[in-house]
Amino acid sequence: MNRKLILLAGVLFLVVLAGCSAPSDPGGDNETDPETEVEGGEPIQAPEQWPDRTVLDGDLREGESKDNMTFRNETAGEEIQFSPKEMNNSTLPENENEREMIMYGRDIMANTTGEIPENVGVEMSCGSCHGGSDLGMSQGLPGQDIDMIPLVGTTADLPEWTSRRDRMRDTRQRLMGCFDRSMNSQASEEGTPEYDSREMQAMEAYMQWLSEGVPVKGQPYWSHLNKAEGDEEVPVEEINPVRGAELYLENCASCHGEDGQGIEGTATTLWGPESFNDGAGMSRLYTSSAFIREAMPYGSPHTVSDWRDVQDIAGFMNGHDRPEFEGKEEDFPTAGPPEEGVYYDRTQEELGYDMNPMRKKLELAGIPTGTEELSEDDIPDDVDRYDQPLRNESVDDADS
Repeated sequence: MNRKLILLAGVLFLVVLAGCSAPSDPGGDNETDPETEVEGGEPIQAPEQWPDRTVLDGDLREGESKDNMTFRNETAGEEIQFSPKEMNNSTLPENENEREMIMYGRDIMANTTGEIPENVGVEMSCGSCHGGSDLGMSQGLPGQDIDMIPLVGTTADLPEWTSRRDRMRDTRQRLMGCFDRSMNSQASEEGTPEYDSREMQAMEAYMQWLSEGVPVKGQPYWSHLNKAEGDEEVPVEEINPVRGAELYLENCASCHGEDGQGIEGTATTLWGPESFNDGAGMSRLYTSSAFIREAMPYGSPHTVSDWRDVQDIAGFMNGHDRPEFEGKEEDFPTAGPPEEGVYYDRTQEELGYDMNPMRKKLELAGIPTGTEELSEDDIPDDVDRYDQPLRNESVDDADS
């Protein structure tokens, strides 16, 4: 080896060694000062623990903003704004194969039933909840509707821990969960698309394209539903699905039908065999009530803004028959299902019921829980009676 190169290597080794050596410690404590002197500035204090994610414009969820939908306003926020992009040559990647996969992912999410009917057990699409559905009730590209559940930025916060199965999940695993539950793929011809399938790759590519520009582990203010908290959260056993039936006729039936089966080209099914199954997130009361408050009626969110009202409507919707998710008993293995999960046997037992408490109240009131049409004549005069738990009342006695 050239002598000059040997000398240079030796110098570099000494420099690195000097940089890695511990600082002198005249006191003998051998503790590193957490304050680091920055050249030309003041010392900075290193945090004891770095945060695992940054909530972008988290203040938009506080105070008045939490109640008047400011945090859902597409012009709100300073750190990061909700700015949907168009799909064209300037926004798509140069690679032809990547462009094709992203566009295919968009097509699947806009019309899931039409694109891959063999993997879907309901008359719904991803856009039914996330916006951009070809089946009506949403506009723009899938996942870009600020009034629904936007997917912009979602992949920046993945992988993530899910307590529903006590594991980490990545983008495709999250999509598979949506097929298992919201799309009820168990009732489909071929079931949930495989992890490595072209369809899963396409949807993942599309979601990543939606999230371009959102920093890793950056949680945009629109990325989660704003649920009831504190006094706003009505205890499950006090939610009144009978009053919810009354509110449903006033605010929801014009789009979703008096039988909850939806109106073609307008809105999707809410219960019955063509709806999401009882393991889906929307089958939980506080989750579905948050969605009702923030997104419904479509185009006029917060028309029903009272937390009590939306929780009663959610109670009515989730007191009905819907497909059963096989394997639901394996959910939440450590903590057990949350109380809002009224379709879970363990929740019913813990609340002191022998059935879904919302269904029981509807049956006590004589309100149908199948796909029969609901009418004002079905609503009993004494609606307030169903504010109570009524866990000890007998449905058989009510029938007689």
